[in-house]
Amino acid sequence: MSSLAQRTNVRDRANARGTIMAALDIGSSKVTCMISRRGDATDGEPRVAGAGAQGTKGVRSGAVVDLDNLERSIRLAVEQAERAADVRITDVVLGVSGPDLRSDVVRARLPMGGREITPQHIRDARFAALESFQSQGREILHSAPLGFTVDTTGGIKDPRGMYAESLTASFLVVSAPTAGLRNIVQCVSRAHLQPTAILAAPFASGLACLVEDEAEQGAMVIDFGAGVTSAAAFCDGGLVHVETLPMGGSRATSDLAQGLGTTFAAAERMKTMYGAVGLSEVGALDMVEAPRLGPDGRLEAHQCSKADIAQVLRPRIEEILELMDGRLSKASASGRPLPRRIVLTGGSSQLPCLQELAEDVFRAPVRLAKPANVKGLGETYSSPAFAAAAGLLR
Repeated sequence: MSSLAQRTNVRDRANARGTIMAALDIGSSKVTCMISRRGDATDGEPRVAGAGAQGTKGVRSGAVVDLDNLERSIRLAVEQAERAADVRITDVVLGVSGPDLRSDVVRARLPMGGREITPQHIRDARFAALESFQSQGREILHSAPLGFTVDTTGGIKDPRGMYAESLTASFLVVSAPTAGLRNIVQCVSRAHLQPTAILAAPFASGLACLVEDEAEQGAMVIDFGAGVTSAAAFCDGGLVHVETLPMGGSRATSDLAQGLGTTFAAAERMKTMYGAVGLSEVGALDMVEAPRLGPDGRLEAHQCSKADIAQVLRPRIEEILELMDGRLSKASASGRPLPRRIVLTGGSSQLPCLQELAEDVFRAPVRLAKPANVKGLGETYSSPAFAAAAGLLR
C-alpha cells in the first residue's frame, strides 16, 4: 500500500488503539488537550476525563512562527490534561486550522464488466481516486466519500451488491501545505507525542456541534478563531467542503489596540469584557475602563464608551464574515451547491450581537453553537472556543 493510501486510513487506526484517546488542538492563540477513556463513552458520545489549555504565541494564522514557544505550550497543556485525567499519553489525534487548508474532489472509474460490486471493488476505486490527487507540495490530512455512480446512476451511497459495467467513486480530499504541516508535527514530536491522525479543525468543530438533522440536511460550520476563520460544509451526514481564511478575532483586537492607543493584551481584555458588534445595543454614555499608553510607555487610566469599542470592532468582524461569504459563494457556484444554514462556533463567535450581524452578511439563519456531542466538558471547556478540541474525540 502506498504512503498516500496509508495516510487516508490513519483515522481508522487511531480509533482502534488502546483504551485512552487524546486530542490535541493547535490554534493560533491557544493549545488544548483533552483526554477521554473509551469505556466512559455513552451512546457513542465520549466523556472527557481531563483537559488542559495554554496560550501560545508560536502560531500565527495557523502557521508555526516559533517552534520553541509552541512546543512549550503543547507540553504545558498536555501535562495539565494528564494530571486531571491521572494518565500518561503518547498518542494524540491532532487538529489543525492551517496553514491554507483546502478541499478538492477526486474521482476514479473502475470497469466492472457486469460483475457484482464487492467491498474490494470499493476499496480499489477509493485507492485509485486518492492516488489521482497530484497537488504539488501538499499533504492529505483525511478524505471522505461523496458518493458513487453505478453506470449512469449517480448519488449512490453504498453500491455493494449491485451489478454494473462501471463504478465511479468520488471523494473529498482535505489537504495542507507539506512544509507548514511538518512544522506543526515537529513541535508535537518534540513534546514526545505521536500524531495518529490529523484532522481539519472546522471538521472537528462540526463533529462536536452539529445535531444529526443539520449534518444530514446540510449545514455550514464556521469556526471563528483568533487567527483563522474556517468553514466545513456537511451534507448527507458527511463532509463536502472545507474553506479557510487567514484572519480571525485577533485582527479586531489589533484594530482596537491601534484605535485606542493601548497594548494588545489590554485591547483583548476590553474586547472580551465590553466588546460587541451591534451599534444600536451599546450606549454612547456607558463608560468603561480603557487604559492607554502614556508618555513613559506605561498604561495609564482612561475611559471610553462601549459604543467606541463597538465602532472599532464591527467593521473588521463584518469584513471577515463578508470575505468568508464570498469564498463560500464562489465554491458553491463552481461545484456542488453548498448548504446555506450557518452554525457559528469558535472563540471569536462569543462577541455579543454577532449572530445578528452574521445573519445579515450570509442572508441565512445562523445558530451559535458550543460543543454538545461530548460529555464531561464542565463549565470551562463547554465554551465554543473548545469546539474543535472536543470534536477530535468523536
